[in-house]
Amino acid sequence: MSPVRPVTRSAICAPSDCPDPQSSPTTGVSERAATAVAETTLDLLILQPTPLCNLNCDYCYLPDRLNAARMSDRVLRSALDIVLASGLVDTQLSIAWHAGEPTTLPVHYFENAFAIVAKAARGTVVHHSLQTNATRLDDEWCRFFERHDVRVGVSVDGPDWLHDTHRLHRSGRGSHRGVMRGIEALKTHKIPFHAIAVVTSSSLAHPEEVFDFFRTLGCERVGFNFEETESMNARSSLADQSAGSPRTFLERIYDLNEAAGFPLSIREFTGALEALTTTDLASRNNTPLGQQNRPLSILSVGFDGALSTYSPELLGARAGSYESFAFGNVLRDDLVDLMANHSFRTLSAEIARGIEMCAATCGYYAFCGGGAPANKLFENGTCASTETMYCRNAIQLPIDIVLARLERELSCAPELLEENE
Repeated sequence: MSPVRPVTRSAICAPSDCPDPQSSPTTGVSERAATAVAETTLDLLILQPTPLCNLNCDYCYLPDRLNAARMSDRVLRSALDIVLASGLVDTQLSIAWHAGEPTTLPVHYFENAFAIVAKAARGTVVHHSLQTNATRLDDEWCRFFERHDVRVGVSVDGPDWLHDTHRLHRSGRGSHRGVMRGIEALKTHKIPFHAIAVVTSSSLAHPEEVFDFFRTLGCERVGFNFEETESMNARSSLADQSAGSPRTFLERIYDLNEAAGFPLSIREFTGALEALTTTDLASRNNTPLGQQNRPLSILSVGFDGALSTYSPELLGARAGSYESFAFGNVLRDDLVDLMANHSFRTLSAEIARGIEMCAATCGYYAFCGGGAPANKLFENGTCASTETMYCRNAIQLPIDIVLARLERELSCAPELLEENE
């Protein structure tokens, strides 16, 4: 590979100003576009150590989950060289180890990988996070997390009878017992963790049981990922309206938390409150969702060196006319090559049109910046589209619920309104 080039204003374009993808990839870059992306920083580097997963969750979007390949030292070093030479990293770098089950690899693999990162990123503060199903966590893993201050996320859907409906071992055996054993190891070592729960049609009738489970779990916060139509998960169980109401589920979760004195930090509601109470649009759009609409704000690197950007879920996927969302490979390309890639420019133009459509038609646009490209693509068939199930359940509903509660509180305390008149 030739020397890595920084991402300069002459080599880039922002989605809203990308030239026609049929034209030359080196023409049509406007001054405003170059400035916009040149001022972008890399918010998150996602590294896929392996696509292998020891579970077979029925709603998983990831392909190739039986592939036991692993990211080589060469691929990792090349990825770091490209990222650190890009000019997109300031004084800090956030790395998420994700897309497969990282703990199917041994601890010594990550000791070596973290040493490579530390050597390459001298002078840069690196924050590591790891998303896990927790079934393989033990004292050795916890000591590793302690040594390196790893931020841990655990995937768990609620009580055993609910969790084991969907999150199974390949033998068909439920995984809940193993997850709870792993969580107990984290708690024994006093390692903070957050939880991510997938909300399916099985969950909707049981908000009380779900709330009680997470209230006592010991996690710092919980995020509810409403099951999506995405990549390998061709249809969400929530698409069936007879399954129940996501609105009723979330409203009940909010009310239960409020009645208990808000013991549980719930990602959807804290995010909605922050969005409603800030007047800084730039801050609103610097959320994980807003970052998905900016090229290179999130960079995903597959185990084989495949380079992708925008929504992390695009890595390894196929959709519509796109055979691949790998816009390059770290073993031969840098980020300048990625942004000259024909598929990248085609997708960027689609994303730009979708953002414009959202801005023109959606009353929630100011809170999300145009939705998630992956959801638009997998659900609507194109990123040049607007509302998705994800928009309704994960963005609009929490904002509606929090806003309604704020209005109720103000109506019960009219003196607050008078003070602000």
